Amino acid sequence: MAKKDQVSLVDDDENDSIIEFSENIAEAEAPEPLPEREYVASIESVTRASSQKGSVYAAPIFFVKEEDYPADYDTNNAPGGKKIRHMVMLTDDGPSRHRLRKFCEAIGAPMSKRIDLSQWVGLEAKITIKHDTYEGVTRERISKVDMV
Repeated sequence: MAKKDQVSLVDDDENDSIIEFSENIAEAEAPEPLPEREYVASIESVTRASSQKGSVYAAPIFFVKEEDYPADYDTNNAPGGKKIRHMVMLTDDGPSRHRLRKFCEAIGAPMSKRIDLSQWVGLEAKITIKHDTYEGVTRERISKVDMV
């Protein structure tokens, strides 16, 4: 049996496409999102990506520690902490550069004509969580990033 948060490939020489989960996925429920409020979070990783329309953006992953959850939040929804993806446009135009500046100020990242996304990893900010619905599931989104 696989441990929680892990899957395992079934040891089968003829078929390595079988994956075993700790529970039956037919009974899987969507986890409850973190409540809407402010959280202190750190950037765990960041990648540069492109949208379907070709716009370039940074995708930092913010990490909220389990001990920062509200007291009434069931930690079984996100044991060990919660990762939340954000999107920061990297378009070279006035409005995008200004929003990038505000984001860098909020996380305390160095700024110049060149931005090194790897310098964002480990930086902290105060994030505001709001909810939205995607494919019928309520989930978190970061609506605001401020200095701690």
